[in-house]
Amino acid sequence: MKNETLVEFIKEKYYEQKMSAEYKLQLNKIVELEDKFTKDFSKAKWREYFNLDPAIGELHSIEIEQIIEFVINFLFF
Repeated sequence: MKNETLVEFIKEKYYEQKMSAEYKLQLNKIVELEDKFTKDFSKAKWREYFNLDPAIGELHSIEIEQIIEFVINFLFF
């Protein structure tokens, strides 16, 4: 990534922002769906399910960095 410092600065400032109402509503929907989906999980299934979280988080982080990098390149180069 060419603009690592700028990307990190933008990510830091973004994460300091408050969640929008739209984001909160969508997050609540996801939590409700997740609760319905997992309500009958065994302990073994819960372990498998929670192993997805770090992988999903890493993918989300990569996606955010790629979006920021795209916007920087689009606007400034």
